[in-house]
Amino acid sequence: MAIMVLQKRDRPSHANAAAEFDHLLRPHVPALYRAAFRWTGAVDRAEDLVQELLVRLFPKLDELRRLDRIRPWALRVMYRIFVDQVRRERSSPVQFVADAPADSGEDDGQEYIDPSAGPAELMERELTQERVLAAWESLGEEHRVVLSMHDIEDYSLPELSQIMDVPLGTLKSRLHRARARLRELLASERNSRLARV
Repeated sequence: MAIMVLQKRDRPSHANAAAEFDHLLRPHVPALYRAAFRWTGAVDRAEDLVQELLVRLFPKLDELRRLDRIRPWALRVMYRIFVDQVRRERSSPVQFVADAPADSGEDDGQEYIDPSAGPAELMERELTQERVLAAWESLGEEHRVVLSMHDIEDYSLPELSQIMDVPLGTLKSRLHRARARLRELLASERNSRLARV
């Protein structure tokens, strides 16, 4: 009987904590997911990464309440989880090969077609997207992270230095190398395509 009374007394507290946690983090989840997807390159891995982040942050509700800016702090925690996962995968004796993307035939609502575009323009746009995605997937994790956070999500280098816990100089050179590598991949793919033609 005493246990049931304690459980009933604890329920509103837990429900209130869950509601407060949801209120604090829900606005940041789409941005966290976008970052996770760009880092991992796969929907399921991005979802797992964000879920792991949320599981780890829930017990830290008191700390979350005191933060002025939750998103950079959450990104920093998620980045550390991501780095730990990559290290575990690299040191694992079992290596998984990425599956080739399957065409499910389902419309996910992500693609918008300009009705005024002609067939040639639509084809060129599709080929460009394929080239960029192929080059992006060929980048290493460090390069994908720094490019997505700086060039796509628009974080400044000092902010990234705090989020990633990397010195500013190292971050600048990493960003430079990432951009150079992406240019190189795009150029080599274009040259190989021209050679085939």
